[in-house]
Amino acid sequence: MTGLDDRRRGAAIDRLPALPRALFLLHNFYDVDVDAVAAALGADRAHIAACLTDARAIVRAHICYTEPVPGVGPATDALRTRLQQEYRQALEAAFAESGYPGVVEWPDPMADIAADQEAAAAFIVAGLSAALRKAVTRSHRAGVATADQWRFVAPWRRVRRRRLLRVNDALHCAGWQPFDEWLAEGLVPDQRYPQGYVVHRRRRRPLPEERPPTEAEQDGEEIADIVQIPERLVEQPELKRHVWIFFHLYGRPCDEIARLLGISRRRVKRLREQAEYAIIGKPYPSLAFRIRFALMRKRLSFAWRWDIIRSAFYG
Repeated sequence: MTGLDDRRRGAAIDRLPALPRALFLLHNFYDVDVDAVAAALGADRAHIAACLTDARAIVRAHICYTEPVPGVGPATDALRTRLQQEYRQALEAAFAESGYPGVVEWPDPMADIAADQEAAAAFIVAGLSAALRKAVTRSHRAGVATADQWRFVAPWRRVRRRRLLRVNDALHCAGWQPFDEWLAEGLVPDQRYPQGYVVHRRRRRPLPEERPPTEAEQDGEEIADIVQIPERLVEQPELKRHVWIFFHLYGRPCDEIARLLGISRRRVKRLREQAEYAIIGKPYPSLAFRIRFALMRKRLSFAWRWDIIRSAFYG
């Protein structure tokens, strides 16, 4: 019964509203003190305690099948409204810093936080290629943020899954974050919420021609953007350096790099790998080695997918 009870508790926690769920997880699983949360958010301790009380009551109702399930109190709702406004401002600032023009079309009147996550993700997805937008549309599930759509694609749908992972990468490069991760990053940046380990993410930055011109550039001087690259990369061909700079320093996806440089996406990926091998001072693997490695990876991937299919049908 322990496994079943744990699943019921997990499902009940997932049904919590965004703010009570984030505070409930941080307080109960990351040992974040109520006073520390109140001090970091500039809120009254009683408001944080009331929010946790609401979360416990809702979780208990879902576990015990109580009818009706209680809602959140006025203190929790007031705190949610203020933090939701700050969340919107933080996303807008991140998108502007990444060089995205335009503004996000937020739901009006203000709805729940999940709707804001969807609106912010849709703003970034709208600038992606038609194939990536189609993959998002085909895999959409109601009430789930766009960045998480790949989780709902069958593992054997390799093309669609790969495209959605590229969408996920583009969102994180733009500075998009779910509300709970944004809140935890401000409260306890050293706790590594929710993965438990450090996640390295590239950040998109505007190219020289995309950012607003400075006074010197308005006077007719050339646009200059100084970047630092590893010493071993200086000796590499110019095209290889540009691919590495666009990918790592400007946070651009392979599709956009291919369009900027007029080459194929496959060649962009190969040049990026060659640049990374050159930086660590190792020779790039031969074609025969890469073919053998690719075949071995395909066999392992097939065995993994077959285990999933077999467990789904035969338990």
